[in-house]
Amino acid sequence: MKTAISDEILDEGIKDAVIFLRKHGFETFASCQGGEGHCYPEPTVRFFGSEFDLIRAYELCHIQGMNVFNAKRVYRKVPIYSDVTDGNVIGESWESHCPFNELEFLIHPDTKTIYIPDD
Repeated sequence: MKTAISDEILDEGIKDAVIFLRKHGFETFASCQGGEGHCYPEPTVRFFGSEFDLIRAYELCHIQGMNVFNAKRVYRKVPIYSDVTDGNVIGESWESHCPFNELEFLIHPDTKTIYIPDD
C-alpha cells in the first residue's frame, strides 16, 4: 500500500501544486520546489497514473494558472546484481513503480512562484 506524504513536510514552493493535484485524485509520491540545494533544478511533482492522467494533470494545472514547463512520462531501468558484495551486474529490470508521470514548473519572474500573474 502506498502512503501519501503529509502536507506539513512539503516544500513551500511546490506545496500548492501537490495539494491541487491530490484534490483532483492524483497520487503524488515525490515533489521538490527545486533550486540550489534541492533534488531537482525546477519545481517538480511526480505522480502515478496513465498517459491520460499526465495530460489531464497538465491541463488542470495550466487552467489553474500554474507555469507548467514540462510534462513527461518517466521510464527507468535499474541494475540487477548477482551478489551485493561484489556488485557484478547481471542485467537490468524496469523499476516496479515505472512508468510514472512528472510535471516540471518554472518560477515566474513577476510572481516569484509557479503561478503566472493574472492579466
